[in-house]
Amino acid sequence: MTTQSPSEIHQGGITESLGIQGWSHLDPILVAAMATESPLLLIGPHGTAKSLLVERIAAALGLSMRHYNASLINYDDLVGIPLPEEDTNQLRFVSTPGAIWDAEFVFFDEISRCRPDLQNKLFPIVHERRIAGIRLEKLRHRWAAMNPPAPDDVDTVIGDHYLGSEPLDPALVDRFPFIVPVPNWRQLSRDHRRRLVSGQRQDMRSHASVNLISQVERCKTLIPELEDLLREWLSDYVVSAVDLLDQARLYESPRRAYMLARSLIAIHAARIVLEGDDADLEYSAELALTFGLPQNASEVPPTRPTIIAIHRQAWEIASLSEDDAWRQVLEELDTARRIVIADQLELDDDDISRLVTQAMSVETSDVRRLGLAAAIFIAFRSRRNLAPSAWEPISQFALRLLEPRIVTMPLRAGQVTDLWNEINQWLPTLDETSPFLVRLERNFILCGFPDLWLRYDWRAALEQFRADLRLFNIDENSR
Repeated sequence: MTTQSPSEIHQGGITESLGIQGWSHLDPILVAAMATESPLLLIGPHGTAKSLLVERIAAALGLSMRHYNASLINYDDLVGIPLPEEDTNQLRFVSTPGAIWDAEFVFFDEISRCRPDLQNKLFPIVHERRIAGIRLEKLRHRWAAMNPPAPDDVDTVIGDHYLGSEPLDPALVDRFPFIVPVPNWRQLSRDHRRRLVSGQRQDMRSHASVNLISQVERCKTLIPELEDLLREWLSDYVVSAVDLLDQARLYESPRRAYMLARSLIAIHAARIVLEGDDADLEYSAELALTFGLPQNASEVPPTRPTIIAIHRQAWEIASLSEDDAWRQVLEELDTARRIVIADQLELDDDDISRLVTQAMSVETSDVRRLGLAAAIFIAFRSRRNLAPSAWEPISQFALRLLEPRIVTMPLRAGQVTDLWNEINQWLPTLDETSPFLVRLERNFILCGFPDLWLRYDWRAALEQFRADLRLFNIDENSR
């Protein structure tokens, strides 16, 4: 498994030859987008060279480019002057110097500041290379750029905020196979900062142009070969990754799943062209997932650790045979059910420990952690020798529920008193013959009062606790 981060690899290359500092980790993404002629969206603060990069790439490719500020343009700026044709009900367009008809490369800057009505008109250009229903025969590349949209609670978030930058329509952003956050000043190395400030850059004339055109063509040639070679593995990896994204509430469309597969192949082809034998498939898959999610353009994009964790699990699943027991466990999306399946398949204690630790770490609800930990503790306390890293979190939670204690709490009129009265009406009375499960349920509700039940619905939490007890086969004989 590679441990390189995007900022640590590929020192030099396409972007540096074009005089753009600190973007070398994005070279495979840019070449893949050019080779497949796929729409690409750049996301970053002002002054991070988004526009400069696009202008220099278009010049290096020798393509006719139109640069539009999407916050300012009108539809006529794109199509020219519409005039009715004589003796017909159709319009013809009188082209102007800035019209899109002869463009080979279009760049929509500030697309997140574009009026909604005009944003809809950009949609067919990005997706279909059409405008006003007319095919743009010369158009090859459709790229765009935006500032990160501001979160709803901007006062609680650290960083650059752009109050005029709005999230793109989900259908529009889903037409961009590559959604690429670009480096800001803090993410540049000291050497890159010095080069940027000094204006130092390599000769970007004929050498850069010849190299870029050659690399894009070689990437195009390699893509079909890789598709044939990796088809079976590719479907396994992408299906697993999209399922795991869904579990993490990063919901993707079927179109996005298809795009991820195509992008992964293109990125790997680009890395082979740029890096030769050093290009490993696993890191290409990581890049495809990192720079291929529409949520990158949202107010709160997914964190890198989240994406890496999803990638690594998908990679592990795709690397195992269909009949492998561990694969059967990993393909189950519910982390609690994974533990049960692994136990049923008689996997060893180390594997169970790993799954327990994962389940407790990914569960975001404190009340679910409490009930789940108690269920796991009761189920495994006498028949599994789990690692300390697994026992520690579940024992801490389970202790709150299982340890007998007396708590005295003064109540005053208000929300807590009303809550207690509601719970007290439900509480079963106990004696020496009270069933074990009744005692567990009673303890669960009491140990959560009042803090948890001021944040969570105690009745819904109780139903989830009962479901977890059933899942781990906890019954009256589990004392």
